[in-house]
Order: sequence, then C-alpha cells, then structure tokens
Amino acid sequence: MKYLNYQTEDLKSLGGFNTAKEICSQPRHWGETYLKIVKEKGTILKFLEKVFRNDCIDVILTGAGTSAFIGETLVGEFQKKLNVSCRAISTTDIITHPENYFLKTRSTLLISFARSGDSPESVAAVELAKEYCDDLYEFNITCNKEGALAKRTGDINSYVLLLPEETNDISLAMTSSFSSMLLAGFLILNIDEIGRIEPLIKRIQQSGDFILKQCLPDLKKIAEMSFGRMVFLGSGPLTGIAHESHLKVQEMTDGQIICKHDSFLGFRHGPKAVVNDKTVVVYLLSNNSITKQYELDLVRSVNETNAGEISVAIGCNFEKAELEFDFSIQFPDEVKSIPEHFLSVFYILPAQIIGFYKSLSLGLSPDSPSKSNSISRVVQGVKIYKSLSAELK
Repeated sequence: MKYLNYQTEDLKSLGGFNTAKEICSQPRHWGETYLKIVKEKGTILKFLEKVFRNDCIDVILTGAGTSAFIGETLVGEFQKKLNVSCRAISTTDIITHPENYFLKTRSTLLISFARSGDSPESVAAVELAKEYCDDLYEFNITCNKEGALAKRTGDINSYVLLLPEETNDISLAMTSSFSSMLLAGFLILNIDEIGRIEPLIKRIQQSGDFILKQCLPDLKKIAEMSFGRMVFLGSGPLTGIAHESHLKVQEMTDGQIICKHDSFLGFRHGPKAVVNDKTVVVYLLSNNSITKQYELDLVRSVNETNAGEISVAIGCNFEKAELEFDFSIQFPDEVKSIPEHFLSVFYILPAQIIGFYKSLSLGLSPDSPSKSNSISRVVQGVKIYKSLSAELK
C-alpha cells in the first residue's frame, strides 16, 4: 500500500505512517460522515427543533486549538442560515473568562468540537456553560467514543454526534478529525435537506482526490525548498482554514517553520511586513467572484513589493501567468459550483501534505514531530480552577 507516494514499510520506518494514512483517508471519511448524519437525521432534527423553539437563542461554536478553528470556519454560515446570534469562542477563552461569553437569562446552544473529547478545557467549558446559563443545550461532535464528551448523553438537553471511529486520528496533528468534524458542522446546518446534497458531497470528495492524486509532486517540491516562514491567507470561511493551515505546518515541523495566517484584506495592515525571501505565501482563493477581486488585488500588491517570496495559489479560474505564482493548484471547473463555505473541507489538504513532507525533509517523524514533547496529542497539565460564581455558591 502507498500513501503520499511512500510505501507502507518506508512510512513506518520514518515515523509517518499514521499521518500519511489519515491524510489520504479523508475523502472516504467525508462520505462515511455524510452517511452517519443521514442515518441520524430524524433524531438530530428532533433535538434542533426543541432548541430553536426558543425565540431568542445564542449559538456558541467551541473547541480548543484545531477544533476551535472549526468554529471559526463555520460561524459565518451558521449565522447567515440560522438568523440568530452565532459566535466562535475557543474553550481556552471560555474557561478563563466565562462571564464574558455567557448570558445567564439567554437560552444557549453550545456546539463543541473535539477529537478526543478528553482535554481538560473541553469538559470544563461545558460545565461552566451549565453554571452560567439558566437554559443550556449541548451538541457535542467528537471522534472518540470513550471520551468524556461522548459520554454526556444522559441529559435530555444534550446530543452527541459520534463520528466514524477511524476519524479519531492516532497522530499528533489532527487531519481527518478536523475535516470530518468540519463537514459534520455544515451537514448539521443543512440537516433538513441533507438527502439532496449527496451530489455535492461527491464533488467535495473528488476535489480531495484531485489534490491527493494530481498535486503531490508540486506540494513535495514546495516542502523541500529552503524557507523559514510560511503565511496562509483566506477570506470569509477560508480564514479559519488559513488559521488551521498555519498550525498544521508549524506543529508538524516542531516550530522550525514559523507560520502566520490572516485574511487577504487584514494582511495589508501590518502583517505583510513578515514577507521576505525565506517566506512561502499560500493564497487560498475563494470561488466568489467579488471576494476574489479583493484577493487578487492583494496578490498584485505583494508581487509589487518583490520581497523574493515563494507564492502558492490554491483555487479555480485564475490565470497563473498573469499573476506570477510560483506554484498553483487549480481545480477543475466543477469546483466553481461548490458553495464557498464547503471549499474549506478540502482546502486544508495542501497544508497537511506540505507539513508532512516538510517534517520528513527536516528529519522529523510526522506522527510525533515534537522532539521536546512540548506538544502532545491530547493536552495535559491544565488545572481547572473554580469560577467566581461557583465559589459564591
């Protein structure tokens, strides 16, 4: 068996087998995730109908690290579709200042994303929400059936969506866990019409396969170049993907590659100063024609600075020659018909693959790249302190 153009035995000796397998399995997991949610459509709809009987409800999308970036990616579409107040707030912010985010007399739906569901912050954020909200509903999306979040099924005001077991990545860096939970979020938002979007899921899977089958040589070439910084830019839902992309490369290279992320327009306001001749700039281009005009203007602005950076474009319907990209992943025309927010599911793959190849080129093991063990698969050592309201009880 080959993954990312490496034989299984070679990957095992290099310490990258699990990461490579998990990256490559994502299109299949997206299909499995879709079928899982189709199967649970009735119970999910029943739960959400109970939640949204409330005239005025807050929706908070939460998670820690990579899982928090799922909320960042989803939040705009959630607010637009639900027409209620929706916020993406990391559990790491909630546990230090819960009073800043919860309104006691306001009904709240807390949607938690967690690969393991066992990190101290994941559990504490839910407990704090119960403490600070008089009327709380929990929707926990997780990949680990043995995790603490997966076991919160006793309350009538909670729902647990357990994704297929193989999405519970073994490697340090979340890959298939991230994209599968992200897709699950979009599917839940479209639960009432989920039976009609199967063709869309197939186009998303085909786009993932396109990257995995057609783009590996260029992604490997990028990873093996000499650079010390990497910047990812996105707009709207793809800003969250830029955030996750920057973390993916940085953690898989054990911090040897320093990464940043921003929106295209935000990058003009100071952060552009990081670009030099040792920087790779990755442009995650939208398929929204208006948005893309802003994005391409920024590309031209960076090109005019002529800092000697390496430029990488990911998208469809753009001219490589006109904009002088060093590398490009240009999808087939079918991608133009995929709603902008769904692009995020497969736009994460290039960063995962570059991170994998760069890890190997630096002599690291992608499955566990942290030589000092400063980062771990499940965060440990976070002590949870009682909140002020709990102290006063």
